[in-house]
Amino acid sequence: KKVSPPRPRRAHDQSHPRLGERAANRLRRRRQARMGRDKSRRLSGSRDFRQRLVLATLTSTPITIRDIRAGEGGLCPHEMSLLRLLDKVSDQHVIDVNDTGRTKVGYKPGVIVGGKGLEHDCGVHRGIGYFIEPLLLLGLFARSPLSVRLKGITNDTKDLSVDTFRMVTLHMLKHFGVPLEGLELKIESRGSPPRGGGEVLL
Repeated sequence: KKVSPPRPRRAHDQSHPRLGERAANRLRRRRQARMGRDKSRRLSGSRDFRQRLVLATLTSTPITIRDIRAGEGGLCPHEMSLLRLLDKVSDQHVIDVNDTGRTKVGYKPGVIVGGKGLEHDCGVHRGIGYFIEPLLLLGLFARSPLSVRLKGITNDTKDLSVDTFRMVTLHMLKHFGVPLEGLELKIESRGSPPRGGGEVLL
């Protein structure tokens, strides 16, 4: 009587408990990897750079922005400055800018911690208003009160002036349930292009 050779066991064959467990672990890792990719958002171009960072932070959504002015120098100085400012008011986050051309940014949001006594030089490529706008949104969700001194251009034709934020924007926040107590924008000195030199305390 002929005896047939034993049937080879496959990785998913539950008759071999060790192989079955390995296959289940591999499947579990693949599912987790797919879930991680689904949670991340892949974006392209430099459009709405501030809004993308703010919304990613508030929703705790990792994003990757590619092809940022490819062949044109990549990130502008004011965008790099915004990333540094975001680094100062956050914790447990990851910001990764590629060294070749600065055309790709990977951002994994952390916790908005706020903080007092912070300082940031906004540079002279954009007005201070470019940085105040995202700070107002992020500061509302910070763990602790935010107090930051911003240096640069207070009035120009590209961005909202610090006067507009002080006289209009801050007062509009009360319609969204934000108390005005402790919410202040103090203009200590003014600066205009191209040298800047202004200073405000938010």
